[in-house]
Amino acid sequence: MDWLESLTLGAVQGLTEFLPVSSDGHLAVTQQVFARIRGVSRPPAEDVFFDVMLHVGTLTAILIYYRQAILQGMRGLSGSKEVPEGFQRAGVIRVGMLAFVATLPLVPDALFLKKWIDQAFQSPVATGVGFWISALVLLLTHWFRGTEKGKGPADMTWLDALLVGVAQAFAPLPGVSRSGLTIASALMLGLSRSWAVGFSLLIAVPAILGATVFELRKVDPSSLSGDRVAQIVAATVLAGIVGYFAITFLVRIVRSGRVWYFSLYLVAIGLVVLATLGRGALERGRDDGPTATLDRARGAGPHGMETGPVADRSGTKPLAGPHAGESPPSDRDPGPTRD
Repeated sequence: MDWLESLTLGAVQGLTEFLPVSSDGHLAVTQQVFARIRGVSRPPAEDVFFDVMLHVGTLTAILIYYRQAILQGMRGLSGSKEVPEGFQRAGVIRVGMLAFVATLPLVPDALFLKKWIDQAFQSPVATGVGFWISALVLLLTHWFRGTEKGKGPADMTWLDALLVGVAQAFAPLPGVSRSGLTIASALMLGLSRSWAVGFSLLIAVPAILGATVFELRKVDPSSLSGDRVAQIVAATVLAGIVGYFAITFLVRIVRSGRVWYFSLYLVAIGLVVLATLGRGALERGRDDGPTATLDRARGAGPHGMETGPVADRSGTKPLAGPHAGESPPSDRDPGPTRD
């Protein structure tokens, strides 16, 4: 990965992490495009650390954007009475518990469904369909726009929080927008527009932080050169800056009741992905057979679908197959095509 791709992915992550268009889907498509143009792949460990740092950048954007609310909440927790309404200790604890309840549905994703979700990211078709699912959910907000007089933090029920969390549990799927599903579900449940977007961004913090910690254990420091670290740092900073302005735009468009506009974009990009990348994947599957298609996709992670020479999940052993760089048939033992 060079500077152009690193900075491009940083900007894409910052822009799409908060807008209801699916950052994972856009990163997957962008990396697929770069891989096709250059015909090269990268060690999976390199992408893992890069993806983790991009999420750190966007997480920082949330903390900076809501810095005043965070400071007021900390003052309220300390027992200060000189805080705005809703920031007293009881109110802050209640909001924290609502966020905790909304985060619980993510646990099965991490414990039981991670492998299946990773496999879904290997398919451009799944990404295109995911874009359309997000478009359908956002389109519903045309009729369920909510108002500024809807439920606030004090009126939101535990069931409301759980249902928004259930919607968030579908976000790890390719092309499915976390912010889109959570904001749309919050509006349908009667939350005010301001609190719908505020709660969506609030529960993004544990979601992003948890995913970051989970993925850090896969990082291989030996795969990172000095120049690569510099690229990652620059892309992380760019993701944070772009993400900050994306939050500002998101808040404005949700308050205006026009968040459903993004459904038009998602329908269009879903069609493009299915008509180009998806069709190409299906054609390769017919030409090479199911075994070769699986071999080629192996090694792709949640934020990239690699082409060309690929490695297995550990990144240490090449897979057999027509694109895995194996020796000629006469030089290798007969055996199964994949481990």
